Amino acid sequence: MKITIFKRLAFGYAAIMLMIIFIGIYLPFKLKQINDLTRSIAEIDGAGIRIAKHLQETIYAQVGFGNKFLVSKDRDFLNEFKKIHDYAREEMTKLESLIDNSEKKGAFEKARNLYLVYLSKFEVDIKRLGKNSDYPVQKYIEENIRLGDKINKKLEQLIKIAGSDGEKKIELSNRISSHVFRVASFIAVLSVFMGVLISFFNTKSITRPILLLQKQTEEIARGKFYKISNINSPPEIKELSDHFNRMCERLKELDNMKTDFISYVSHELRTPLTAIKTATSMLRDGSYAGRKGKQDELLDIVNEECARLIKSVNRILDLSRMEVDMMDYRFSKCSIIPVIQKSILKVAPVAELNRINLELKPYPDLPLVIIDEEMIAQVMDNLIGNALKFTSERDSVIVNLNISQVKKGFVEVSVSDTGIGIDKKHLNLIFEKFKRIDEKIETARGSGLGLSITKYIITAHGGKIWVQSEPGKGSTFFFTLPVA
Repeated sequence: MKITIFKRLAFGYAAIMLMIIFIGIYLPFKLKQINDLTRSIAEIDGAGIRIAKHLQETIYAQVGFGNKFLVSKDRDFLNEFKKIHDYAREEMTKLESLIDNSEKKGAFEKARNLYLVYLSKFEVDIKRLGKNSDYPVQKYIEENIRLGDKINKKLEQLIKIAGSDGEKKIELSNRISSHVFRVASFIAVLSVFMGVLISFFNTKSITRPILLLQKQTEEIARGKFYKISNINSPPEIKELSDHFNRMCERLKELDNMKTDFISYVSHELRTPLTAIKTATSMLRDGSYAGRKGKQDELLDIVNEECARLIKSVNRILDLSRMEVDMMDYRFSKCSIIPVIQKSILKVAPVAELNRINLELKPYPDLPLVIIDEEMIAQVMDNLIGNALKFTSERDSVIVNLNISQVKKGFVEVSVSDTGIGIDKKHLNLIFEKFKRIDEKIETARGSGLGLSITKYIITAHGGKIWVQSEPGKGSTFFFTLPVA
C-alpha cells in the first residue's frame, strides 16, 4: 500500500514531535531529581554535619564546665553548664529532624543515649559531692571526659555517615546529569537526522516524478505523446501521473482526430468543391455553348455536389450538437417495423444492382418503442448502407428483430452481413469520429461519422449499440431500444 504525502509528513514529524515531547517530559523529571539531590545535600546532609560539629563543640564545653564545677564548686560554672544543656537539647532536636536513614538514626540514638547517661551521672555526681567530702573528684572527672569522648565519637560517626551520603548523592547527581546530557544529545542528533532523512526522501519521492512529468510535458509540446511508465511515488503523484497519461491519450486521440478530420475535409469537401469549380469554370468559359444537354449535365453535377457538401456539413453539425447534448429529438410511441421496412426499401435497388441478398427476417409480435422515427431511420440507413458497402456479390445482408430482452425493457435489432469483417484491433475504434472500417478493399470511402452519429442516437434513446465481427466472416451490429 502506497503511503500518501500527508501520511509521510505526518508520521515523520509525529515521530520528531514524540521525541521532543519525550525530552520535554524527561528533562524536567531528571532536573527535579538533581534539584532534590542538591537540596538534600545542602539542607539535610550539610546542615546535619554543621549541627553535629557544633554539637560536638557544645558537649565538649558542657563537659568542661561540669568538671570545673565539680572541682571548684563555683555556681557560675553550674549555671553555664545548664545554659549549654538547654542549647545542646535544642541542637539535638534539630539534628534529629534531619535524620533521613536508619544508619544515621542509629548513630544519633547512641550519641543521644550517651549524652543522657552523662547528664544522669552528672546529677548523681552533684548529689554525691554535697554529701561526701571525700568524694573522688578526679575519678569522676575522668569518667565524664570519657563519656564526652564517646558522645563526640558517635557524633563524628554521624558526621561521616552524613558526609558519605552527601558524596553518594553528589555522585548520583553527576550520573543523572551525565545521563541526561547523553539522552538529550542523542535525541537532538536523532531528531536532526530524522528531519533531514524525512525531508530527503519526501523531497526525492515528490520531485523525481514531478521532474519526469515536466520532461514528458516538454515531449508533448514537441508532439510526442508518450505515456509515463510506472513510477515509484506517493499516491497523489501516482494519481497525477495517471491523469497525465489519460490526458496524453486524449491529446493523442485529438491529434489523430485532427489528422482524420483533415483527411475527411480533403475528401468530403475538397472533392465536391473541385467538381463544382470545374463545372462552373466550364460553364463560364462556354465550353458547351449551344449544347443545352451538356450544360444541364454540368448543372446537375453542381447541384449534386452542393447537396453532398450540405449533407457533409450537416453531419458534422449534428455530431457537434450530439456531443454537447443539444440535439433535438421528437420521441413518440410507435412500432419499429415500419421504420426498418422503409430503410430496406430505400436501399433495395442498390442491393439488387450489386446482387446482394437483402433480407428482413420474419419478426415476432413486438411491443411499441419510444423513438424518434427520423433518427432511428438514419441509424438503419447507416448500418444497412455500411453492410451493403462491405458485402460482395451473392452474399447476404440480414436484418433481424429479437424479443429476448423485452423482459429487461428493450427490443433488440441487428444488421448482419457476410462481408469482409472487422479486425479485432478496430472493434473499439469504429464508433469514434472520422474512423473508417474499410480496409484492404476497393470501396467508396465513407465519411467516418456515420457510426459515431449512430452511437450518439442510440445512447440518447437509452439503448446500447455494439458489434461482433470476425475477419472474412462478416459483421453483426446490434442495438437496443426501450419498450414503451
